[in-house]
Amino acid sequence: MASAAVVLVGSEMLDPARRDANGPCARAALAEIGIPLAWTARVGDRIEDIKETLETALSLCEIVIVSGGLGPTGDDVTREGAAALLGVGLKEDEAWLGALRARLEERGRKLTELGRRQALVVESAEPIPNGPGLACGSWLKHGERDLILLPGVPPEFRWMMEEHVRPRLKAAYSAQPSVRTVRAVAAGIAEVDAEVVLKPWYGQAGIDVSILPQRGVHRITFTLASPPIPSLAAAEARVREALASGLGDHLISLEGVSLEASVGLRLLEKGWTLATAESCTGGLIGHQVVRVPGASRYFLGGVVAYDNAAKVDLLGVPSRAIEENGAVSREVALAMARGAKARLNASCAVATTGIAGPTGGTPEKPVGTVWVAAATPVSEKAVKLGYPVNRESVMALSANYALFLLLGMLR
Repeated sequence: MASAAVVLVGSEMLDPARRDANGPCARAALAEIGIPLAWTARVGDRIEDIKETLETALSLCEIVIVSGGLGPTGDDVTREGAAALLGVGLKEDEAWLGALRARLEERGRKLTELGRRQALVVESAEPIPNGPGLACGSWLKHGERDLILLPGVPPEFRWMMEEHVRPRLKAAYSAQPSVRTVRAVAAGIAEVDAEVVLKPWYGQAGIDVSILPQRGVHRITFTLASPPIPSLAAAEARVREALASGLGDHLISLEGVSLEASVGLRLLEKGWTLATAESCTGGLIGHQVVRVPGASRYFLGGVVAYDNAAKVDLLGVPSRAIEENGAVSREVALAMARGAKARLNASCAVATTGIAGPTGGTPEKPVGTVWVAAATPVSEKAVKLGYPVNRESVMALSANYALFLLLGMLR
């Protein structure tokens, strides 16, 4: 059975804290056609290092997908590394050069000598068009093995994987097992608790399980392969039933629908609208909500009221509630949600107030203490959270929990 490797090129990718979007994208696309991702690597912007990494990857896997290093600048040297490995040179692809020039002219720009580098391909390569971007990809053969060079910009990488790479690999490796994928989204649950639901499935023949935690939201993927599974339909039904019963109210979707999109769908079903009132999350909830296309159908707006006076003036929070309970309290969180509903004339609202840190905590209210509130036309609720993590994580976890809290009430 064929396997694949992903190589991420770029000195910035050597930072362990740097998040990678393209590796998971490639893994998911490959899993859908029954090709396992067996090896990954990160390598800096040195031609010799790239050459050696690609050589290692091709010795281990039949398919190597490379992300990054195809741009116009001097440190974009993935093409040079691949050419050195294959013992060939580089050339301009005339068709892509013309498309590149026309695309830039449409944007009111001229093609520069530096920009022409994005039309370079390895001499023996088949060019891969880039629908949303400017850098041309390359499809190379190294013996019987496939070496695929793609840009590192996530939307471009994703488009080229879906439009060109995955269909071609599916045709070329048609003897791979038949595959079905279940993509679940869960929230409001710790990863260790979600793991209890997943653990019985680990090690079962033909079943691959992965969980990607993203600050309170977990993306869970089951990839089912036949053979060895005798019936994919039956196996998929068992997986879906196990996730639904095991995760319970924490299950957001079995179709990969995001938390914020699920909230939007519920609001549309009910014909309700949404407003936000944010203190410690600084507008992050509103940002997540409007990431969903069509959010204007239900999202009216939000108020970021960081200062106590802003909470009083903009949201109508009673000053007495702050004086008696503190800004980080159940009373203030609920008042903020009510105020957002009233001021924006919305059906529903969510609110956050907390101590994101690293300073500002007290023994009674340590750093990471957050009150999250939600209000609908029929009910309201506030929950106290405690996140002993860094400032950015407190903000993201709180924003995600606020949406999870609202979704539970909308259900």
